[in-house]
Amino acid sequence: MSLADDHDVDVTFYHRDGTIYADTRAGAPENLLALLDGLGLDRHAAADDVWHQVPDEMDEIAMKALADRAAPLLARAGFRVDIDAGLFGGSAYRAALADQAAHRPPAPPAARARRAR
Repeated sequence: MSLADDHDVDVTFYHRDGTIYADTRAGAPENLLALLDGLGLDRHAAADDVWHQVPDEMDEIAMKALADRAAPLLARAGFRVDIDAGLFGGSAYRAALADQAAHRPPAPPAARARRAR
């Protein structure tokens, strides 16, 4: 049984250990798996378990954008989609934004002076 089966949907998106996964129900049809492949998600399989995930080389902001794009397309194709509440706008996304902000170079002194007025 998969996480999608637990939520009674065709696909569930969730975040774990820095990766966004798209878990499909057990025995998912090939057209659903092919649609996830076509959206740019990486297909993985082990024994009887098949799952997709956002490519490892993507940062969390790009992961979110890909999952944002995938969810409505899957719904329009007639598949029931569940999205973990913490995935979009949740703590993982906010942490990624904060991390990116922390690595930005400081604004030049003239720009800081203009903002202070």
